[in-house]
Amino acid sequence: MRLLCIGFVCLAPAIATADTVATAAEPPPPTSVTAPAPPPPPVAEPGTHLRNGFSASLGEELGSGPSSGLTGQLYGLDWRIGAKLAGPWSVYADTHLSLGTAKIGAASGYTGNFAFAMMGERELPAKTFVAAGGGYGVLNNPSGLLAQLRGGINLGGDDSQVSRRWNVALDARFYFAGDQIGTVSQISLTLGYDRF
Repeated sequence: MRLLCIGFVCLAPAIATADTVATAAEPPPPTSVTAPAPPPPPVAEPGTHLRNGFSASLGEELGSGPSSGLTGQLYGLDWRIGAKLAGPWSVYADTHLSLGTAKIGAASGYTGNFAFAMMGERELPAKTFVAAGGGYGVLNNPSGLLAQLRGGINLGGDDSQVSRRWNVALDARFYFAGDQIGTVSQISLTLGYDRF
């Protein structure tokens, strides 16, 4: 028994050393390495494509010249259809119909306006835009040439990536209805939705 104990005491350091050598010789467990995601493909600048949109408007009509004193409250709808060009430019036809009441002096009654204009629009920084154009307009009965200005702001999203946008705009239409009527201005606040 004594011999067995002496043998164990002598062999214990050798067994421990062999265990350490075997552990050191084992390769470390593999670590998982994740490859970086490939960069997204470059986004090509879109070319010319269709755009259209709708707006609801609330406006005020004011006369000048022979129709000075004319005032009216009008509620209307607009429809735009045209092309989004490469870059910040668009061209479109803008049609407008509004109905409401108007008065001049002691006379008052229902009225309606119809307008058609060809517009050029430019997108500006901070999601804003401006547009200008001309066409033809009908003021209840008299009619004549029309000039139109439009400016507003697109709501939500990055303009370079969003193809559907809500917008708030101010539209100014100037009807040149002849010498007997003079110029009638219609200023409208609009809420619109456009697809590019």
